[in-house]
Amino acid sequence: MIRRLKAPLFVLSLGLLLSGCGKVAEEALQADTAEESASDLITYFEKADPKLKQLAKTASDALDKGNFPLATLCINQLKANGAKLNVDQFMVVSETGVNIQKALIEAADNGDKNAQRLLNMQGAARRN
Repeated sequence: MIRRLKAPLFVLSLGLLLSGCGKVAEEALQADTAEESASDLITYFEKADPKLKQLAKTASDALDKGNFPLATLCINQLKANGAKLNVDQFMVVSETGVNIQKALIEAADNGDKNAQRLLNMQGAARRN
């Protein structure tokens, strides 16, 4: 009788585990702006490897100051270390990249020549 219960208990346990992980992952995807991403970088990298934590802090500080080139550089370095990131950290890094792009597009639309130049450079780099 115990053997017959093992399989259903395992499936139930696995389901509960996976549904719990989804909740945490959803929380990592709540930032809609570069400013919110700056805060998430600090929160989700608080207990990370010191090098990764420093990159996240530098990216966060750069976002707070509107220094998108430096923020992009740090985010790209964090992505390059993707194997060392947990799921939430990777999601925050990816989301931050998207939010930086949105902020750059908005700034360029408002006449910011530096933002437009950075977008042009990124577009050229992707084509090569």
